[in-house]
Amino acid sequence: MTNRSVPLSLKDFLEAFLPLPANQKPKRTSATLRKKFSALDDAGIDYWKEDVIADTFTEIVNDHKLAPGLKLVLSQHRFAADDPSKQKVDGAFYPRSSAPTDGKPHWVQQLVPVEFKRGETKYDPFEDNANKAMDPDAESRKNVRSQIIGYAEKIFERRPRTHLFMLFVIGRDFRVLRWDRSGVVVTPRTDYVLHPDDLHEVLWRLGRASFVQLGLDPTATLVKPGTTHYKLMDELSKEVPTDLIARNQCIVADGDENNVFAYVRKMFRESLAEDWPRWKLSVPQGDGSVRYFLVGKPVFSAPGLVGRATKGYVAVDLLAKEPKKKFVWLKDAWRTFYNFVAAEGVVLKQLKAASVPYIPTLVCHGDLPNQATVTPDIWDTNRKAAEEHEKKAAAGKKQKNAVGRPRAVTPASVVEMTPLALSSSGTKRRRDEEEDKQGLPPPPHGVEGSEVDDSEDKCPLRRHIHYRIVVEEVALALEEFEDGHHLVSIILDCIGAHRQAAKAGILHRDISGGNILIYPAVVDGRENKTVAMNGLLTDWEMSKDINPKARPRRARQPERTGTWQYMSVALINKPTKTVEITDELEAFFHVLLYYAVRYLSSNCKDVPAYMEFYFEAYRIFDGRYRCGSLKTFTITSGELYTSETTRSVIRFGTLIDHVFRTILQWLKAHYAVHEDTYTWMGDNSGAPGR
Repeated sequence: MTNRSVPLSLKDFLEAFLPLPANQKPKRTSATLRKKFSALDDAGIDYWKEDVIADTFTEIVNDHKLAPGLKLVLSQHRFAADDPSKQKVDGAFYPRSSAPTDGKPHWVQQLVPVEFKRGETKYDPFEDNANKAMDPDAESRKNVRSQIIGYAEKIFERRPRTHLFMLFVIGRDFRVLRWDRSGVVVTPRTDYVLHPDDLHEVLWRLGRASFVQLGLDPTATLVKPGTTHYKLMDELSKEVPTDLIARNQCIVADGDENNVFAYVRKMFRESLAEDWPRWKLSVPQGDGSVRYFLVGKPVFSAPGLVGRATKGYVAVDLLAKEPKKKFVWLKDAWRTFYNFVAAEGVVLKQLKAASVPYIPTLVCHGDLPNQATVTPDIWDTNRKAAEEHEKKAAAGKKQKNAVGRPRAVTPASVVEMTPLALSSSGTKRRRDEEEDKQGLPPPPHGVEGSEVDDSEDKCPLRRHIHYRIVVEEVALALEEFEDGHHLVSIILDCIGAHRQAAKAGILHRDISGGNILIYPAVVDGRENKTVAMNGLLTDWEMSKDINPKARPRRARQPERTGTWQYMSVALINKPTKTVEITDELEAFFHVLLYYAVRYLSSNCKDVPAYMEFYFEAYRIFDGRYRCGSLKTFTITSGELYTSETTRSVIRFGTLIDHVFRTILQWLKAHYAVHEDTYTWMGDNSGAPGR
């Protein structure tokens, strides 16, 4: 999360995020309390242990009830039994009436986590000097930053949240942090021994804030044990003998076609983990009303604190009557929020109107009200303040040269807000696949920027808005295909969907293994109803309207879309290239190859090595990352070799060999025609096929 930190003065922080109620004045510290804080006068000295600082600080805060209605509880020595990561945040503020007493971090219930460190600079994860990077590179400081990011990520993982406040105590100093899906806003180090009023006011405002102000998502309600909805979830999770089997050509008895597929109920049952809370989530329906769904543990949860933070659930639709429609797929994400970027539900409606097959069926969708990231807005405010300061400084310099007057001095508050730490390197980001798929390694930075951003917005932080979408289909992952013939059939189904969508003027732009799924459907056969395991092309959130008359021809968002492993050679080697249909078709080929080599029998003796060299490898030229040599060679030579040196052709011993040979000849011809258009390595020695 480097270069995601934005500085803000404590005064501006409180006014922006924890404003005073009408006719209220800040709480002031009494002489007695000042004397109590003086006990921590030497806390900045390195021999003071964290436990001593934490115990003394906690006692003062709780005894004097500095955070009204809240209680600070320490948990630095015991981890939660249901937490495999065994993380132990030092402490947290809880509602005073329900504060835990077991000394463990209760990730769902805690409102404001607190971390204590000794007063040395090496334990401070942030830098206040405006002329230095705000995220220091020193190993010890990076480690602390990673630690608190882990705590924040854990809290966001366990409970639906819009943002999170954190108190970071460093010896006799403190910082207040506010995390959201765009980054973190950080106040300067403040000495609470010298300035106890500042700390007192922060805690007092936190105590008077509502749960929504503290970041709890008001559209998510905890489903407690013993309630009607909790019992309903338990009942629906039980095995039913008449549930359908998801297998090609499996016969379906008359009257059973509307039954639930067994794998769907199993996925839901597995989501009701004892160590995970259950929630009732609301989703907008587009007419001002909302629809409610019950969920347990997400089937999929994207790693990372910053980004789309996609979660996928098998959910119970409380409005559905038919058993088959009772279970649905609910996706919760913080979608990118830029001009001309349509929500996925809008795209699905357009595709359905165009009769595009093999796509999800929309139930409802919508942005959640008043839930957007604000860290980019703070960055933008800082930028404008810095630009204004530079203008005044330049004007003052000219005036001094003209009449001999001294140049104006920059106010300290403006210096604190100057976003110098967010340099151009801050625009570099992990690929969406790392944020939203399976935690694969980030791509080289050379693949960024497929579309040039010509907008006025130069903020390096992505803007996100909280979004939920529900579709009817609860599908199987692509690796559940039955054999090579079935794998090819699934890919062909999705190519058909892609073709029809392109005819309707919509390009998917993120063809990957995670977006090609298997969905069973009951079809009428000659004699019986049977199951057909069809392909399903999902996740249209990064799609683009390619109809030139539909919108202005300008960039919609400043980041490259796509998944490194499946991106075309041309897109990787030419970062400024716009995604085209040919790139998407090549991506389908890479998906087919990936799953064939990984899951089917072949003569490839070292599958892990092949997967690494073909799908993960890269080359560097002129400071930029380029496509790996094996992938480049395969596409441009038309030969499916295990490596460039052995020249041993991969064989599967089935008709899929013919499929690969045919497609590779098409791709070879395509790259031969466009050899002068695409950038390879910059010299002949690196050109493909030579």
